[in-house]
Amino acid sequence: MDFSASYDRTTKTITTLVAVLMLAVLTSMWFSLKAAGTWLSLSFMAVVSFLAVLMPYGFSVKKYQLSNEELVICRPFGNKHILLTTLRSAVVIDPKLLRWSWRIFGSGGMFGYYGNFSNRQLGTMKWFMTRKDTAVLIETEQHKKIVISPDDPEGFVNTFKMFSSRA
Repeated sequence: MDFSASYDRTTKTITTLVAVLMLAVLTSMWFSLKAAGTWLSLSFMAVVSFLAVLMPYGFSVKKYQLSNEELVICRPFGNKHILLTTLRSAVVIDPKLLRWSWRIFGSGGMFGYYGNFSNRQLGTMKWFMTRKDTAVLIETEQHKKIVISPDDPEGFVNTFKMFSSRA
């Protein structure tokens, strides 16, 4: 079963602002480097800027798929497959529990929130989120925490319970 993962306003704003800022910097550099005749520097900066946008997009979440065997986090650069037999629970949590989380490694708003995060209430977590106003906390058998943000968190948890009870 597929669960959509749409962006919240903050993600859309951060992504747009970063893209516009990069375009403005590249445009400014293009004019100054064109006058200096330094095309190699311009080409290098264009490639670096392109990769700086492409990489966050490649690891962003497009949707979640849940079957009786696995949870699949669908991403452009490769899906993340997690066997249901390795998952202990899934519960809808209050998004306020994610406040004051700090990013250890990952993206904090450009094309979503994903990577390693931590806070005092929940400890270390792996986020695969597109929005912060819906949150599902998944705990693994090894007591690791995964946080996702399907547009229908209750539907996701109910489907998870249905599939995990069959296993």
